[in-house]
Amino acid sequence: MLWWFCSAFFLWLAAREVFYGFVPRRGFEAPNPKISIPYVLTTAAIAAAFAYTPIRFWKFEQFLSDKAKILAESDKAFVHCNSVVDSALDTNVFAAGHADPKTGRIVFQHPWCGDLMDYLEDPRRATLKGIHSVHLFTHEAMHIRGEMNEAKTDCQAIQRFVRAATLLGVPEELARQHGMANYNGTYKQRGAIGGMAGQYFSTECAPGKALDEQLPDSTWK
Repeated sequence: MLWWFCSAFFLWLAAREVFYGFVPRRGFEAPNPKISIPYVLTTAAIAAAFAYTPIRFWKFEQFLSDKAKILAESDKAFVHCNSVVDSALDTNVFAAGHADPKTGRIVFQHPWCGDLMDYLEDPRRATLKGIHSVHLFTHEAMHIRGEMNEAKTDCQAIQRFVRAATLLGVPEELARQHGMANYNGTYKQRGAIGGMAGQYFSTECAPGKALDEQLPDSTWK
């Protein structure tokens, strides 16, 4: 919202300069005879710069929403990237993301959308946060499918990591490497940590065990 406000303010400054070139200011009998073109161009450019970030994230939200619908096998999946202010006011502020299968709304807390965006720009230079952002996206899409048990949801996401990453444009070989790194690293560490993190872990989430869905494109294959 702050980005839009700043953009609108500078756009208003540019428009005001042009407007008073044709309409007299209050207390003046004639319009401004000389519109400052450099001033108009500068303020318009600043307005565009402030608008760039929210437009960029809005387009990214649309992109993620389209892919989430495919993953969730539902036409009701809508992704929203929280800003810093949004996250501070979110009742689920301590969750990296959350989803409501009734509405299809998926929310990612700040800065997870940015981490995912950075990862997709250059997956060959992936960070742990970037890899986990793909897993988070997949996890929330599984909630939209209707699964609310966190351990089962996370295992479904583990197995669909490659599917999700390739949908997002990551080469399959890299997607599989990162999916297995996520499974053998972050995921298994949750089991060792226990507590709240342990709620997302199950010993049955492994090839050939109870939660193995035998997917043809499973991360494990």
